[in-house]
Parts: sequence; structure tokens; C-alpha cells
Amino acid sequence: MPERYFLEHICKETGRTLGLFICFLCFVPYVLCSQTNVAPEVNATGDQIYCPLTSIPVATTFTITDPDDTEIDAFYIQISTGYERGVDTLRLENNHPNVAVTWNSQEGKLTLTGASGGTVAYVDLIAAVSDVVFESSSISPTEEKFFSFTIGSANYLPETEHYYEYIEAFGIRWDDARSAAENSTFFGLQGYLATITSDAEAQLTGEQASGTGWIGGTDSVNEGVWRWATGPEAGTIFWNGDANGTSPNFAFWNTNEPNDLNDEDYAHITAPDVGITGSWNDLPIAGDAVGDYQPKGYIVEYGGMPGDPTLTLSASTKLTMPQVLQVSPGTICGPGMVTLQAESSMGDILWFDTETGGSPVATGDTFQTTWLTDNTTYYALASYNGCLTGERIAVEAVVKLKPFINDRFTISNCDADGMLDGFTDFDLTQYLYLIREDYVNLDITFHLSESDAENNVNQQSMTLFNNSVADELFFRAEGTGEYCYSVGHLFLNVTTTSLPQNYQFEQRACDQGVADGISSFDLGEAADAILSEFPSGQNLSVSFYQNEDDAHLNRNAISNPNNYSNSTPFTETLFVRVEDEQSGTCYGVGQYLLLTVYPVPSFQMEETYVYCTDQSVLVMPLTSDGNYQYEWYNDSNQIIGNDISINISEQGLYSVVATSEYGCVSEPTSFRVNVSAPPRLLPQFIQVDGDGETGTITVMHQNGELGLGNYVFSLDDAFNSQPEGVFTNVEPGLHTLYASDVNGCGTDSISVGVIGVSKFFTPNNDGFNDEVVILGVTEEFYQQGTFQIFDRYGRLLAQKNPMAEGWDGLFNGALLPPSDYWYVLELVDVNGNLHRKKGHFTLKQ
Repeated sequence: MPERYFLEHICKETGRTLGLFICFLCFVPYVLCSQTNVAPEVNATGDQIYCPLTSIPVATTFTITDPDDTEIDAFYIQISTGYERGVDTLRLENNHPNVAVTWNSQEGKLTLTGASGGTVAYVDLIAAVSDVVFESSSISPTEEKFFSFTIGSANYLPETEHYYEYIEAFGIRWDDARSAAENSTFFGLQGYLATITSDAEAQLTGEQASGTGWIGGTDSVNEGVWRWATGPEAGTIFWNGDANGTSPNFAFWNTNEPNDLNDEDYAHITAPDVGITGSWNDLPIAGDAVGDYQPKGYIVEYGGMPGDPTLTLSASTKLTMPQVLQVSPGTICGPGMVTLQAESSMGDILWFDTETGGSPVATGDTFQTTWLTDNTTYYALASYNGCLTGERIAVEAVVKLKPFINDRFTISNCDADGMLDGFTDFDLTQYLYLIREDYVNLDITFHLSESDAENNVNQQSMTLFNNSVADELFFRAEGTGEYCYSVGHLFLNVTTTSLPQNYQFEQRACDQGVADGISSFDLGEAADAILSEFPSGQNLSVSFYQNEDDAHLNRNAISNPNNYSNSTPFTETLFVRVEDEQSGTCYGVGQYLLLTVYPVPSFQMEETYVYCTDQSVLVMPLTSDGNYQYEWYNDSNQIIGNDISINISEQGLYSVVATSEYGCVSEPTSFRVNVSAPPRLLPQFIQVDGDGETGTITVMHQNGELGLGNYVFSLDDAFNSQPEGVFTNVEPGLHTLYASDVNGCGTDSISVGVIGVSKFFTPNNDGFNDEVVILGVTEEFYQQGTFQIFDRYGRLLAQKNPMAEGWDGLFNGALLPPSDYWYVLELVDVNGNLHRKKGHFTLKQ
């Protein structure tokens, strides 16, 4: 029955499923539709294997059953899954004069109608469908292609068994599109905005649809949480986040979508010229007014809703293209046959030696090439039933070059490990140059058998291999890049010989420079002594090592034997290797050289020694760490003594050198001898200053006025000395000044006075303060002087000799009354200098 039958009736549709048929009861106002109409049943079979670049029928059998009609408006065959626009096509073969076809490359759909565009009879349709073939110009078409056969114009997807229809409606809002879709039906199926859950569904509703528009997704309820809001999937979350979000199932957003630009909360299939064809973007509910983001319509999906009838309007077939699933190139070391492998999705693997054309050289998943000397490319083709067209996958057969090596040579070593058994350790890394001069470009390993070397298993130690394990070794030398590996073998030879048991040569030296027990040795002396142990006329060499392993393995020899400094203070034992220069045979390895460093004499001297005039000073080392011989030198570098001590009575610069019992000589140690003398305190070197209350005593000695020595001074207390000869705040009166030589050469003293006059006196003959006293006057410092007393009116009352007497308060024989009186004191010192002092004092009762 044609689809228009259902569209022309305005009665309410109710469907009941009866086997493969759909019955509808139609009602008009007050009239019961008495006719029961049965929908056509479409059947098509023909799942086949496709050979690329050929044509193949899309169905091997096709029938359409309709008990009510013999013709139909149109019939549709579509590549509904796996369609590749531009290379895939459907066409009608042979002569069918009553059938017209139209190919829509956008949708991948072939429409069959009557010859003039009208209805087509079922008998003509069935014959035509059987002659519809599929062709592809691609040598590697998609692996599976599904074809749908349907009487309705909506696109049918076999994967979901749903129908999809693009409805053009420029500028329609999403909510209006949703309502319009839900008010749509297709042969009784309830419509809804499409919910897209797979790649196949996305391609059919996007890339293959006749237009782009709204689909049923939104995040309006919860920003960033996209749900299907329509159809059976309503409420299902299909995306979380923005353009960097994730999908828990399936989504097909365009690049940088969704982006929520201008509050975009509704899913829309993107215009074909924007980004990825058929992908989605988000738009506001009304979209843009014009341009690529203006809604042009909406996609309606039919199927899967509760109450939907079961239809038989469609059928499907499938073409499968054999594919090469994976390939495994092969590599061989050196010329030979290479094994290549490939796996196909079905059928056989055919092997070719050309990328195009030619005949297969082999069949099967595994292919062994002919004998190859160079890299060769072969091609694998997945073939079914002898198909020779399709994509050929390159598979490389790589022939690597074997690196050049030297083979079958002998390495010799000596049995010098202390056990004369013919076995010793070899450091094989020292002999890699024998395999090849530029061995650094090879990865070399050693093995006990040729098989182990070929398979690179059971590698042996390269640095410590003992010939007791094996005296023949196999080595594997592996290159890089275009080179593989080569296998060779070598022999180990050990000569058993050694120096006499307990032999050791001792070489001695004195400590040098800093006293650290390190000295330099010319090991040539030891080499000569060791070689003398062997018969003359042999071409032997001697080398020295710091540890036994290096000596045995002939590595890290001391590189400067003519100027070697011991590495441990005072003593070091070196290992010696004696070797035959011609054959490399070792004649001895052991601790044959003892290096001994003797310390240089160490002692201390005073920097300066002092003797007193007419005496001498005994000079000797303060500390010494050994029993040494000494030599003493004056400043003319003449020897003046060779005992452990010496008496010196002449000042000057001297030095001493010590020699140990091992002949080690110290560096000269210099010292100075100075002369000193007792002081001579004379008045002319002493200066006394007074201000009436206290005085200052100064000793002038900085320029050697007192003598040759270095002196300290004290006032009144000989034992409380100070280095400076200045004493301040000295009370008037006589004081004793002391000067002492710091080196003990003597002491001198002198009486020094600080001039002063009594502040008061009480002339009552009680024995206390009975007269005015002049303090601090001594004949050592003063020759003469006068002491004059005046009353307050300036009248001279008395004149006294301050060198001999004071004043008792009498004037013309009578005692003056209590009062203040004034004085003038004049003194002439021993140098003729006049000292004048004025003041006053009080006479008390």
C-alpha cells in the first residue's frame, strides 16, 4: 500500500501488530471506516564479500508483499552505514524501461520510481532491485557497508532499526522543533528530535542527511551536563563539561564545541561548511537570525517509543570488505630468506613483489622470501575468493649487514695471582681492540658457546673472566643502524712464572714541602732493581699499579713513574707487573715495591733571644720529635756550632738546620739574638707636672734614654709595673720611681717629688700640722728656691728657703690670727729652669 494512503486519511490512527503486517482502523466523524489496510512487507537478503574496484549486487534476493496493492509511489535503497561520498555509488544495471532511478550522492540513496516519475509496479520494482549494484573507486573501502531497502522516504538505519528524517524549517526554535517532532508520525511510529548514540547514527543524521538542524540534546537543566531530552534516551547523560569535557557513551561535537557562547544550551548539527562534517555545536534556543548558525530545520527520529507498531517496511543487506589487520616485517642478519607475516579479517593473504599489477608470489599469513642480499619491500593483500584488487600493504624484508671482525686470535696473561695453577683473571675489555680497531662502535658480549653468542644469551663477565671456566670464548659484536652482528671466537693463554717468594724492593725518600708524608719518587730505580732479578738479554718492561686487580688485569698503570708521589702518607706498597714486551707474557705480579717517606726533622725555636751586657744567652730547640744533628749559622751563613745548643754573646740574625738519622734535612729556622742592659734613672729623663692639687710624672725612655733594654715602670710599689712611664693624679710629696728591664738585666730607682703646699696648719705645738710644709722638693731635681708668705693686703709676712724649712705662722715673733694667707713658691731645677707656683692656705686655731 502506498505511503500516501496513510497521509490522505484524517481519521485517528490506531495500530495493531498481526505477525508481519500492520492493520489500521480508520474513523471519520460518525462513520466507521470499514476497510482494513495492510502495509507492504519488504524482504531482501544478500550479505556478501566485496572485491574492491568491482561491482556487486546489493541484494541476492528481494521480495515485496502487499495483499492490497500492486504498485508503489517510490522505493529507496541507501548505503546507510559505511558510506564514502565521492567514491561509493549505487546504479541500476540492464534494461528496465518501466523504472526510473535517481542517485542522491548527499544521502547515498538511490530512488526507484515509475518510468515517468509515477508509480512503479511491484513486478518491475522487484526485477530492478535485483539489478542494483554497488561500486567503489577506492582500493581500500570501509570494512563494512550496510544497505537499507525501504518504501518510505525517511532514512533507515539497520543498526537501530529506526527511521530518520530531516524537516526543513528556517529559523525554528529548539522547543518548537521538539514539539513539531513529537507531533510527527511515520507509518504509526512516534517521532521525536533525534538522539544520536553511535558513529553510524551520527553519519546518517549528519553527513548523509539532506540538511542540518536541531537534535534532542540540551544542558539547560544543569549547565555543562548534556542530556538527551527526547525519545527513549530522555534523561541519558552523553557529555560532561565544555569542549574539553568527556562522554560516558557517545558524542560527536565539532572542534572547540560545546562552548556555551551566548548561553548556548541546545544541540544542533553544524552547517556543512563549518568544521567537521555532520558534527554538533551548541546554540541558543533560537539560534542566530542568519548565517551558518541559523537553524535550518530539525532531525526527526522514529522508532523505539512505547506503543510503536512493528513495521516490515524495510530490509537490509551487508557488504564486507576483506582487510589487512596487521603486518609483521622481518629482519635477517646477513643474506638469507626473511619470514614476513600478515593477518586478514577474512579470506587469504596474497603476497606481491610490486605495489600494483603483477601476480601473487605467495599465499598465506606467513611468507618466506627468496634468498635476499638487500632490503626488499613486499605487499600484502587481503583477498576473498581470489579477488586481486584492493589496497596492498607494504611489508619490509630487512637484510642487515654483518660488521667486520677479526676472528680466532689468542690473548695471553700471566699466572700471578699467588696461586701457581695456570689460571688467572682476564679483563677482556682491555683486548676489545683485537676484535676491531674501532670497537667503540660495537656492542660486544662474550659467551661460552657459539649458539649462546648467536642468540645473545648467557653473557659472561667482561672484566673478571677466569680461564678456569674456559680457554676458548665466543664473542658477539653487534652494530647499529644497518648493521646487525657477527660472531667470532678467541683463545686464552696463561704463562705461569713469578718473582722470588717474599721479594720486595724498598725505595726511600724524605718528606717534601708541607709535612704530610708525601714525597716524589723516581720509580726507575726500583724498575732497575727488579729487572736485575731476571736473566739479562730479555725484552722486559716493568709497570707499577696501586691495587692488585689493576696489576693482574693490566689497567690503570701509574702514568708518571719518573715523578710519582705516594698516595698514602709515609708508606705505600705498589704492585709491580713485569711483562715481555714482545709477546705480552707477564713474568711477575705482586707487591714488590715498598715506598717509604721519612719525616723531615721538626722542632721549634724562639723568635728572639736576649742576653744582658757582658753576658751570653744559651740557645737550643724548644721541642723536637727526634734525635737530630744540628748546625748553627750566623747571619753570614757561617757554621758557628754543631751541638744541640749554643751560647751566643753577640746580637744578630742566626739560623739552625737539623738532620735526622735517615739523612732528612730540615729547612733553616731563623731566630734573632738581641742585647739588653739595666736602666739608669736620671732626673733629666723625668718630667714632673703639677696643677696644685695632683701631679703627673713622665719618664722619657722611648728613644733609649734609660739604656739598651726594654723597661717597665712602677711608682712606690716595685712589683706593680706598667709598660708606659706616665703616672697621673700623683699626690704632692716625695715618691719612689722604679724602672726594670723586662729581660731581667736589672732595676733602678729614684726619688721624685710632686710640688705642693699644705692647705692648712694649726700652730699650737701639739706636734700635728704645726707649720706650713713645702712638699716634693728634693735636691736631685731642684738647686734652690724661695717661699714667700703674704696677708690678704699683699704685705710680705715671711720668706723661707723651701729646700730647708716651712713657716710656723709667726710675724715679728708674734703668732698671726687665724685667716687665709697667700704664697709664692719659686724653684730652680737642676737644669736651671724656673718653676713658679702661687696659692693660699689657712691658719687655724
